[in-house]
Amino acid sequence: MASTTSSSLPQDSATPPLMSLPLLLRAKLRSTPGNPSSAINWSPPPISRLRPPSLGSQKSPLLPPQRQSYLSPTRDYLRSKAMEILESPDTLPLSCFIEELNFPETATDLMCAQSLLNYLKNNYLASFCFCLISFYNTCGSEFKNCKEYAFDILCLILTQDKEGPWKETSFLDKEIKSAILYLLNTESSIKILNKIRHFVAKFATKELRLGNDWPELLEFVYESLDSVSEEKVKYAVSLLYKLIPHCAVEDLVISLDSIYDSLVDIFDSDDTSLEVQVEAVLTSNRFLLYWTNRSNHDRYSVLMIEIVETISSLVEHKSDKDVQAIVKELTVLAKEKPWTLSSQFDYVVLSVIRILGEVELQDKTRILALEFVIALAEERVEGQQMLLGSQRAIPNIFEKILLLLANLKDDSEWEWAESDIQNLPSVRCLDRIVSVLGGEVLMKNLPRLFDINFCAEDWRSRHAAVLSLAIVAERCSNVKGRIIRSVNEDTHPCVRWTALYAIKQFSKHLKPEFQDQYHGQVLPALTKAMDDFNYPRVQVQAYSALYEFTSNCTSSILNPYLKEIVTKLLKDLRGEKHMIKGETLKVLSAIAYSSQDQFSEYYGAVMPYLKVIMVTAKTELDHNLIANSVDCITMAWMAVGKEKIRDDIDMVVKMLISLQRSELEANDPVRCQLLQAWARLGKCLGQEFKPYMSVAIPRLLKSAKTGSYVLIPENPDNVDESDGSIRALILGERKIWIRTKVLEEKVAACKGLYLLADELKEGLSVWIEEVAQTLVSGLNFELSEEIRSVAASAMPVLLKSSKEAIQNGNLELFDDSPFEKLCSDAVPALVKALRKEALPKIAAIILDSLEECMEMSGPVLDEDQTDLFLKKIMNVLNSRSKLGDIGVIKQALQEEEHQEEQKVYDKAVDCLATFIRIQKASFLTIPRQAFAFHTTYFHREKLNAAQFLRTWLRHLPLENNLNEAKVVHHQLCSLVEVSDVDLLGPRKKNLHKIVSVYAEKKVNPLYLEILHVIHGKPFAKEVGIKIIILDCYF
Repeated sequence: MASTTSSSLPQDSATPPLMSLPLLLRAKLRSTPGNPSSAINWSPPPISRLRPPSLGSQKSPLLPPQRQSYLSPTRDYLRSKAMEILESPDTLPLSCFIEELNFPETATDLMCAQSLLNYLKNNYLASFCFCLISFYNTCGSEFKNCKEYAFDILCLILTQDKEGPWKETSFLDKEIKSAILYLLNTESSIKILNKIRHFVAKFATKELRLGNDWPELLEFVYESLDSVSEEKVKYAVSLLYKLIPHCAVEDLVISLDSIYDSLVDIFDSDDTSLEVQVEAVLTSNRFLLYWTNRSNHDRYSVLMIEIVETISSLVEHKSDKDVQAIVKELTVLAKEKPWTLSSQFDYVVLSVIRILGEVELQDKTRILALEFVIALAEERVEGQQMLLGSQRAIPNIFEKILLLLANLKDDSEWEWAESDIQNLPSVRCLDRIVSVLGGEVLMKNLPRLFDINFCAEDWRSRHAAVLSLAIVAERCSNVKGRIIRSVNEDTHPCVRWTALYAIKQFSKHLKPEFQDQYHGQVLPALTKAMDDFNYPRVQVQAYSALYEFTSNCTSSILNPYLKEIVTKLLKDLRGEKHMIKGETLKVLSAIAYSSQDQFSEYYGAVMPYLKVIMVTAKTELDHNLIANSVDCITMAWMAVGKEKIRDDIDMVVKMLISLQRSELEANDPVRCQLLQAWARLGKCLGQEFKPYMSVAIPRLLKSAKTGSYVLIPENPDNVDESDGSIRALILGERKIWIRTKVLEEKVAACKGLYLLADELKEGLSVWIEEVAQTLVSGLNFELSEEIRSVAASAMPVLLKSSKEAIQNGNLELFDDSPFEKLCSDAVPALVKALRKEALPKIAAIILDSLEECMEMSGPVLDEDQTDLFLKKIMNVLNSRSKLGDIGVIKQALQEEEHQEEQKVYDKAVDCLATFIRIQKASFLTIPRQAFAFHTTYFHREKLNAAQFLRTWLRHLPLENNLNEAKVVHHQLCSLVEVSDVDLLGPRKKNLHKIVSVYAEKKVNPLYLEILHVIHGKPFAKEVGIKIIILDCYF
């Protein structure tokens, strides 16, 4: 057996000899013109004398002998079975082979059949394809299952390879295509027609240039568009829909106008069914997307009218599926080519907006219509401009969104959570629209609409008004008062709850301006809402809103209300409502943090309650309440200072140690609170925290180093993200799942380490190196912006701590100084992090830290690291200079984005100035390209410009890189023209060097060319040098 398998056999040709083909196919193996008519007139062989049996009625002749059932079939065996299939005068061997592939009795049978399939495909591809096609055509209608299975195999072998096996021979390329067109033209079964259509689309789209490589297909489709058979028209249109993206206009064998006319004729025909119109609309949309441009799209604008009219008909018929399909295609068009809508903009947009108001349509259909509007709004150039320029679009959009928001059930047992509100598709869509258009755009035209809804008798309309204003008002300040009044004045608890939700959002996202301006209205309203005992969910939401509001208040704002609020909170702590007690502790912690030393007056009254709650919660194993009580206690400690808390430290620390030694589950809220508690205690005690470092810091390091935040599910499709404990993240092309609580613990640990390092400084002593190593690894932690930010901020703090610890004798010195080692780790790590960082906010922090670290470390970067640093700095500076002046930047970026970019630019200038000053002697060895930048953009007050330009001159003239030389030498000419003081030096002592650069023989023509540009006329060499001297002296 082994010898048979390994024996060397001649390789079979991909195109076998004519005699190896089935008798019925031998006459067909000849060249044909390959045009549509020849494809349509291609006729199958005469019916075989032996009809194919029903699958399963015959014992397969393909099974290997029983003694071979457990081994792979040999090559000789496969060849003999292949010949049976290809040379048999009847279809029985092929029928049995198809049976084995689709209905194997055992796994061994399936493996044998698959081996034979691969052998046929690899060695007799053309013969086997025609054998399948012949089998397909000889099957009668009663054997449609046989036909379907045969066609499935044909699809499999012709489309599964990346490049397509039909590329192997020109014979296969031509004949298979012709036969497939024949099948498409003659098949009557709808199910099989669909298979053929999908196969043809997949087969065709593998072509590099469809119009050139298979023009017959497009001709066939075009002819079929005018067929009297509606089924044929339908499949031609749907096939054209799939082919359009893969056929360039310049490759079309049919003119664009001809195809356009055929589509219009389909719409104009009274006999065209709505089903065919839908297919024509989808195809028309792709016609506009792929085959039109700015110069010709108006010529085909009738298609857009037909699209809109078809949408209207489908809406009347409540055809959700078809409406969804068309609106999705329109949304793609709006994103990619919004200008195609320009001639019919209002007509198109208003017809889509109409869908929002059709309550009998599915919610998904209505939301997709809203996504179309969002696509226009988010297309910041033409789409947004057309939307804002429309007199009717904005009012209609917002009116319909209010209807969507009001589409709620009047349920007296409502059980909403904030996530329910935030995850409403209509809420998310409105938020996206407001974020790009601005709240003012919606508000300035719609005051009457809001008034009507605010005063409506139906609570759902009032709720919609409050919720929409909550979203709009985050970017518009003139409506918050009405929402605040709704907290206490509205009669329906759902509206009051939503108003409280709105206040919470304002407090979080509009801080501190919202607190500064509205505290006189908000705090009384919230304290009153805290007494809404009939509706506990409203009451809890009031506490939650108060927590967010007070978290960002100043002590001067809180002080007038402090006594009333604390008294009310202490009363609630004595109550039995568990949910209220947890929210009360959160509010107390926020008030303690914001009121600072003002809270000292209430510390003695509050602390006994907190200690009792903490001990009781531990006894009852109520970990949420433990976490809240620990949070409140440590926040109060930070507010009042260490002298006030000395009597309570021992008892609370023992509790923390006890909790730390217990087995806490990964999602236990106490884990994060423990880390925060140690950090806050260290911040409060300062150097007196040293006795607790051996307990606290190892725990913080362990959590900061954890890698168990990544979840690898066995079945990704069944991951449950509903409770928030797991969430998916997309990183490039990867999708990963994160254990949110574990990641939160890691973030808290990193923050805690930074907080302690900043507070203890050299007192961190023996822990400095390990803390630094841990945080250095966080500089490139892509899953958390907070960790990258904290790690970058910590680097100069740790360097300073290490330096001071050595100076004060707190660190033992070995062969290598711990400070020098830390410098050699931290500075290059910051440079590497700077290169990778995409967020301007964090890039600014890295640059700031890098400058501080370089000040302390001196020149520690090697040549590669220096090159990396300079490239990144130059990228920042050059990108800024390309944007132009400040006015251009403001037009290109939103104000907040501009401020972040400007901050990064300023930090880069500072960092480069420090780098130049620190490097000194090694600066001359820096690659010359570092000097090829726009000097006029530097902040001279931050650079030693004279020293820098003197060094710059030493590297001139540049000779090796003409493009680089032009840039640098043009800069020199510009500086000479304005007699730059720093360039010329004191008493113009650099003039000799400048003139020598200009006089250099190899580069002189370049300078003369530049002088020509500057002065507007050509100069001879001697005249040019005189001009330079005159420019410099006068």
